[in-house]
Amino acid sequence: MAEPTDWEGMGAASGLLATLSFALGFIVFMTTDPTGSPPLPAVENAQQAPAYLAAHLNAYRIELLLMSLGIALFLWFVGSLWVTLKGAEGDAGRGSMLAVIGASVGAGLMLVGLVLGFTSGLSTSPSQASTVPALYTAGALLFAFGGGALALFFFGVAKVILQTNAMARWLGVLAFIAAFLCVLAFLTPFFDAGVLNAATGALGLWTWYAAFVVWVFLASLMLTVKERRLAKEAKAAAATEPRMTGSDGGVR
Repeated sequence: MAEPTDWEGMGAASGLLATLSFALGFIVFMTTDPTGSPPLPAVENAQQAPAYLAAHLNAYRIELLLMSLGIALFLWFVGSLWVTLKGAEGDAGRGSMLAVIGASVGAGLMLVGLVLGFTSGLSTSPSQASTVPALYTAGALLFAFGGGALALFFFGVAKVILQTNAMARWLGVLAFIAAFLCVLAFLTPFFDAGVLNAATGALGLWTWYAAFVVWVFLASLMLTVKERRLAKEAKAAAATEPRMTGSDGGVR
């Protein structure tokens, strides 16, 4: 049976696995040649989504699957992160609770957006293609709003780190930066093209998503190293703990 320290170590490392899944999903995405013909459509060109999906359907499905797995692993990581933040913050725990709520809501919205993406991939036949642009747009907007909700996660994390030094302060500063970038995702309903559109925009999608992935990687790496150190210290303490000898001469 796994010791508690083993479970904490696996929880901390799950963030690394999440970022690996996100990175693999991005690699698969790049194989679809998003700027080729047909290109990955912005929201204003959502009517071109059936052609793009039909041309890259298998890669598109693999990409969404890897992203979905990454989000699930991220939620496991949040559990370990919450233990660290709550332990440093004490009984009040406002910042750590906000972080958990933001992560849960954000991840939930992102997963729903990915489900709509999967659905649009099932509807590319000529008889169903008319529904794809709406599904594609709705999926992109839900994913963006999930990113917007992650702002609450990052603000909560930043509050705890900067107030308690639960983790490196620079990680708290990066969390604040990521939070402000995530807030920009809430502006996506007002833009069907340009840098703030939800499907292809630099600020509507890519910047906040990259900040999210990079921050999770760095935080997970730090927590994993910490848990490994604590596990070694616990084993060393157990090995040097004095043993009691009973009246019959046996060791207890």
